[in-house]
Amino acid sequence: MSIEEKVINLISEELRIPKDKIQLTSHVIDDLNFDSLDNIQIVLEVEQLFDIEISDDEIDEILTVQDIVDYVKNYA
Repeated sequence: MSIEEKVINLISEELRIPKDKIQLTSHVIDDLNFDSLDNIQIVLEVEQLFDIEISDDEIDEILTVQDIVDYVKNYA
């Protein structure tokens, strides 16, 4: 399973969003309706799944699903 698929599956499972509604270009707030708690939850799950750590400053820079994927690719 690719990183993209893992991230989409994680978002879908954790936030109960249908996979077909999640695109790499989806904006996490505008398109997927993340609130601050959702954002923290997804970050914690991504950190655990990929054994990485995302700083608070870097969390603020994550705007799309692709941003999450890119971060994992660069730091995992």
